[in-house]
Amino acid sequence: MCAMRRKPLSPSFQKLIRTVKDSDELVTHIANIAERYRREHALDEQGRAHSVRHALRALQKHAETLSDWLRAAQKENASVPERDALAKVSMALHGVPGRAVAESAAIQSWLAQTGKTAARCLRDPELQTRKATPAAPSIAVEALRATFEHHKLKWSAAVSRVKQADAVRLLCAIAKHGGDDSMTPQLARQWLLVKR
Repeated sequence: MCAMRRKPLSPSFQKLIRTVKDSDELVTHIANIAERYRREHALDEQGRAHSVRHALRALQKHAETLSDWLRAAQKENASVPERDALAKVSMALHGVPGRAVAESAAIQSWLAQTGKTAARCLRDPELQTRKATPAAPSIAVEALRATFEHHKLKWSAAVSRVKQADAVRLLCAIAKHGGDDSMTPQLARQWLLVKR
């Protein structure tokens, strides 16, 4: 998966933040929360379980391959190219050709264990489910709560016909910035009231 480019805040979003508190630091904090929401929402949309399974498969494959490579490099046979390559790397890193070979036994063992553990994690039933609770709103709420504490702002989830609390308005704007048009003030209120 390629990295997402950071999306700048719209002028109206920045204006909303400054109505809560006119602070460059608060704008930066909310921008960071909004960017994290955007990344997490993208993962939620494509299926977080799918992404985690893909990452675990890659980890398993690379850990097992590198473990096998290091096992070959540890052989006493001087004609093994992996051993020569590791000795060359060791010489460049430590000035001694055998140090990396000696250290590689522990690394090889760790990689072998990591490959097996990744394979076991792939069988986790939690990763088999397709519809999970979205992570983006809960992560944003936790960060928003910490930001409100840091800036000594009043935390409220109040929603009426004419007015919403600052936290509600910001969570809705954060979600909108992240491409989540489903966040209503009432839904934001529910997320803000969840105790972690």
